[in-house]
Amino acid sequence: MIKTVLNGLPMFWPGLLASLVPAALLNRPVGRLLRAHWAVGFVLLLALGGVFTLTLLPAHPRPFWQDLSWSGIVRHCTLDVIGVRPPGEWFASRQADLALLMFAPVGLAAALAGSRRRAAAVLVAGVLLPVALEAAQYALPALGRACDAQDVLDSLLGLALGALLGLLTRPALRYA
Repeated sequence: MIKTVLNGLPMFWPGLLASLVPAALLNRPVGRLLRAHWAVGFVLLLALGGVFTLTLLPAHPRPFWQDLSWSGIVRHCTLDVIGVRPPGEWFASRQADLALLMFAPVGLAAALAGSRRRAAAVLVAGVLLPVALEAAQYALPALGRACDAQDVLDSLLGLALGALLGLLTRPALRYA
């Protein structure tokens, strides 16, 4: 299912590969900022690159600047089905599993941050990020993306699952 969605986003893989460059260059400073290992900074930066690539690059193959008239593009935000999906549906929906997979590393990096204050800052930013991304999708109809409140909840679930995984692995990583 994920492969089908990613095949519909021609710029995902190039965008993710392009996000490797800042992740490789900035992982040590971000790791120091978080008071964590450089690998935590790398995971956080690569996850953020994937999130932005997945949500803010145009969904259609033509360049967005060819469609700046925005005529015929309707802004809408789906608010009708809002709720936390049951665990059996977490990886059954294409949008839900992508949101879970893209935001889980952000939660993981937050849980592995060196201090509680820094972990809380990353978590707060992680909570605000899906809301900001959906607002950007609504504000920029030329992206060819629809705003969906369910995406926010799926992203927050991924963030929480990643943070839980980080909290469970944190004691083992301290002694490694």
